[in-house]
Amino acid sequence: MNDINFSHYQKIVIKVGSALIAPDSRACSTEYCLPIANFIKKCHAASKQVILVSSGAVAAGFNQLQLPANQSINLEQKQALAAIGQSIVICHWQRFFDQDVAQVLLTSDDINNPKRASNAKKTFAQLEQFEALPIVNENDTVVTEELKFGDNDMLAAQVALLTDADLLIICSDVDGVFNDNPHTNPEAALIKTIDYGNQDVIGYAKTKHNPHSYGGMLSKLQSAILASTQGIAVTICNGKKEAYNTLWSNQNPGTWLYPSRAKVMNNELSHKNTLSEA
Repeated sequence: MNDINFSHYQKIVIKVGSALIAPDSRACSTEYCLPIANFIKKCHAASKQVILVSSGAVAAGFNQLQLPANQSINLEQKQALAAIGQSIVICHWQRFFDQDVAQVLLTSDDINNPKRASNAKKTFAQLEQFEALPIVNENDTVVTEELKFGDNDMLAAQVALLTDADLLIICSDVDGVFNDNPHTNPEAALIKTIDYGNQDVIGYAKTKHNPHSYGGMLSKLQSAILASTQGIAVTICNGKKEAYNTLWSNQNPGTWLYPSRAKVMNNELSHKNTLSEA
């Protein structure tokens, strides 16, 4: 699949990982974030709603304290570093936008609790009315292992479900899903499309290579499959190469996951019913 009707997608969740925000695993960098911000602004100009799920808080805190690059850190230290780095990440993104940005910190408990989830959904809706860009991250300072999403890939999928998004863009530092690890095997081949319901590709996922990130291709695939089963189209693409920009020419930017058509139709019907009731 190479042809994609990007104009069809009006509510987009974009997940940006630590490899793009802090490519040296330490300080926040402009190199890859500024082009992503420009893509978001272009989406806004096209009347698309965007929610940004941003990693990088731990790396920002790591840099702020000037810790040794090879220092290992436990969960409690990561939580403290995230607390230090959260404001740094928000300020980092704010400088790219004339509009307001809004920090939204969530835990899996917030998503799984109906009342909290409803409140969060209303907050996202109000931020849209205020024309503020929501920047979402996990609330690392209060979560325990039992409550963690595990990584921001799953958080992005859950936010996409919560906000009724129709497209999830996962920006990675590789071109998409490969049949082997492209960092170690130069012969690895890119998988351009994944049909709905095909979970065999999970076997292609390899371990992470960024020491200050939580996820890897496995978490990206698991998150993408979750979103696609609920009727959300997903693309995993290379943020370092600004591959997401090819969407404007209706081209596949990396690996495209087909959504469940039944869910898409149900979602569209529910949306129409909501509009008619309003």
